[in-house]
Amino acid sequence: MFKKIGLHPFVFFPLVTCIFFWPITLHLFTFKNDALTYYYPIRTLISDALQNGELPLWTPFINMGYPLHADMQSGACNPIIWFFSCCTNYSLAGFHAEMLLYFSFAGIGFYYLCTQMGWHKTVCIVLALCYQFSGFMLDSVQFFVCISAACYLPFVLLFLYKMLTNGGKINALSTGFFLSLMLTGSYPAMFIITFYFLLSFCLFIFFNHKKKWAFVSQKWLLILITTFTFFLMSLPAIISFIQHLPFIDRGKQQSLAFVQQNSFVPLSLISLISPFSTTATAAWLPTDALMRNTYMGILPLIFILYGLKQKIFLLNKTALFFLASGVVFFLIAFGHYFFMHQLLYSYLPLINTFRHPALFRLFAIFSFLMFAGFGFNPWVLHKNFTAFKQVIKLHSVIVTIITVLLFIIFFNSIVDANWYHLSIKKVYHQYLFIQRYLLQLPIIILLISMLWFKKNQSKIHFFLIAFCLIDLFLAVQLNIPATVIGSKSMNEVNTLLNRNKVLFPLPTHNSITQNSANTLDTLQLYGSTLPFIKKIGRNDYFITPGNLTSQQSFFASANKNYIFAHELLYFDEDTINIKKANPKLLVNYKANTFNNQIDYTLFSANSITAQVQNSKPEKLVFLQNYYPGWQATIDGNNAPIEKVHQTFMAIQLSAGKHLINFTYAPMLIIYSWYIAIAAMIIFISIILFSSVHWFFNNRK
Repeated sequence: MFKKIGLHPFVFFPLVTCIFFWPITLHLFTFKNDALTYYYPIRTLISDALQNGELPLWTPFINMGYPLHADMQSGACNPIIWFFSCCTNYSLAGFHAEMLLYFSFAGIGFYYLCTQMGWHKTVCIVLALCYQFSGFMLDSVQFFVCISAACYLPFVLLFLYKMLTNGGKINALSTGFFLSLMLTGSYPAMFIITFYFLLSFCLFIFFNHKKKWAFVSQKWLLILITTFTFFLMSLPAIISFIQHLPFIDRGKQQSLAFVQQNSFVPLSLISLISPFSTTATAAWLPTDALMRNTYMGILPLIFILYGLKQKIFLLNKTALFFLASGVVFFLIAFGHYFFMHQLLYSYLPLINTFRHPALFRLFAIFSFLMFAGFGFNPWVLHKNFTAFKQVIKLHSVIVTIITVLLFIIFFNSIVDANWYHLSIKKVYHQYLFIQRYLLQLPIIILLISMLWFKKNQSKIHFFLIAFCLIDLFLAVQLNIPATVIGSKSMNEVNTLLNRNKVLFPLPTHNSITQNSANTLDTLQLYGSTLPFIKKIGRNDYFITPGNLTSQQSFFASANKNYIFAHELLYFDEDTINIKKANPKLLVNYKANTFNNQIDYTLFSANSITAQVQNSKPEKLVFLQNYYPGWQATIDGNNAPIEKVHQTFMAIQLSAGKHLINFTYAPMLIIYSWYIAIAAMIIFISIILFSSVHWFFNNRK
C-alpha cells in the first residue's frame, strides 16, 4: 500500500522535487538575478493589491506608475499567482513554493502524457523525471515564466492529444484551460512557440487520419470549445496586451540581430553528456550561461540511440514526428549559427518579436524525450539486453572520443590549471570548462558502469528508476549553485529586502528625488528597493522589460530633475518658480514652500485621494504615468485629464479647497476579469462534478 501511495504521481514527483532542491525546500538559500530583481517584486505588488481587496491593475511603485495587468510577464491575470498571492502574501517562502510547484507539475504532466501513449509505468516515471530536471528547467529557474511554460506544456499536449484521438468535451475544456495558464503565466515567446508546436501536431494528426474530412466534422466542435474556453479565461490578458503594445517598445518587430541574441551554441550540445561543464565562462560559449544546458539524463540518451538503431521511427509515425520535431527545434535554437531561425524570422508571424533562440531547446528536449519513449517502452516489455549493451557501448565510445578530443584541445589548460588551491565556493566561479568536465567525468563513468554491469532482469524496473534518480540528483546538485541559488542565505536576503508590511502607506511630502535616493541595490541582488519600501520614485534600474516608452523618454530628458524635485501631487506653477532657483536648493525650496497645500487622505494600488487648497486657478500634476483607464474627480465631479511633461497626468483646478481623486479603472479590463473569473469557476465546477461522477461509477 505504501509503495503504491509513494509512487502515485501527486506524491512521488513533489517529494522528489523537494529532495532535489533541498536548499530551497529548507529555505537555506533563495534565488538570484531576474527571479529576485523582477519576478519576485512584481508578485509582491500583485499580492498587496489582492490582499487590499483590489484587482492588480496598477502599481505606483514601479517607474512612476505601471499597469501590472498589461505586463506580459507579470502573471497578474494568472490564477496560480492569485492563489499564492492570497495564501502566502508572497513571502520568499511562498516564492519557493511556487517554484517547487512548477517543477512538480512538470513531472506530473509529462508522466500522464506518457501514460496516454500507453507506455509502461517505469518508462513514464523515468521520462517524467528527466523532463522535470532537464537542463532547460535547471537553467530557467531565474526566469520563472520559462519554467511555468515548461510546467504547462505537457498538460496542453496531453489534453489536445486526448481530444484529437478520443474526443470528449472535458478534454477540450482542459486544453483551453492550460493554454490560458500558459498565456497568462509564462514568457510570451514560449506561448508563441507552443502555438506553432501544437499546430504542427494537429496537422500531423490530420494528415495521418484515413478519413480526413470525417475527422474534421467530428473535431470542429471540440476545437471551438477549446478556443472559446481559452479566449474567455484569457480575456483580460488578451485585451490588456493588445492595449499595451502601442505604449511599449517590446512586442513589436525587432531587428534580426536583436532576436538572435542568446542563440544556442552548437558546441553546447556537450551538455547532453556533461551539464556542469557548460556553466563555465568561455570565449567559445558566448551565449548566456543560463541558455546552454540540454541535459536529459543518461537513460533517455541511450534509448534515443536505441530507437535510432532499431529504426523505431520507420515503424511508428508518431515517433517520427517527435524525432523530426526534436531535430528541427534544435536547428532553430542554433539561431545565427544556422539558417533556420532567420528563415522563420522572415516568414513566420511573431517570430520576429522576441529574442533568445535558445528557448527552442525546451521543445527539442520535450520531443526527444517523447521519441526516447518509443524505444524505451518496447525494451522494458521485452528486455533485449544484447541490443541494450550494444547501445551502451556506442554511448561509451562517443563519450571517450569527446573526452580525448577535449583533452587534446585543452591540454595546456589542464596542465596549467590550479587544481588544489580553490575553495568549494570558488569552484563555481573560477574553474574552467575542461576542469568542470573532468570533475564530472568520473560520475559519468560510474553511471555508465552501473548500466553495463546490470546482468539480469531482477528488479530491473526498480533499478531503472533508482539509476535515473541518482543520475539526475547528481546533475542537479552540481548545477544549482551556478544557475538556481544565490550565495546569500534566505534570512540575509529577507533582511536586505526589508519588505514593508504596510500594503499602501500614505505618500509623504518628500520629493521624488528624495524618495529615490539610495534605492539602487549596490549588492546587485534585488535591483531596486522601491517596490519593497513603498515609495513613489524612479532610479536607474530598469525593472520591467515592458516599461512605458513615454516614461523612458521623460527619464532621459533635461526636464527630469525639475519635475522630480516635486512630490507625488503638486501645482504646475511651482515648476516655473523652481526653475529659477539654484538647482542645489530645489528640494528644500519645494519642501519649505508648498507642503501645507496637500493633505493625502487615501492611497491604494489603483487610487489616490487628497485634500488640496490653492489660492488661484492652477493645474494640479499627478506624477504617475498617463495611461488609458485613469479617471479623475474634483469634489465628486468628473474632471478631464490631460497629459503633461511627456508622460504624467494633470487636472485644472479653480481657486479654493477641493477634494480630488485619481482612480485607475479601465472598465473593459475589469469586466473582462469578471468574465474570466466566472469562466474559471464554471470550469472548476464541471471538473469537480465529472471527477465525483467518475469516482462513484468506478466504485460500482
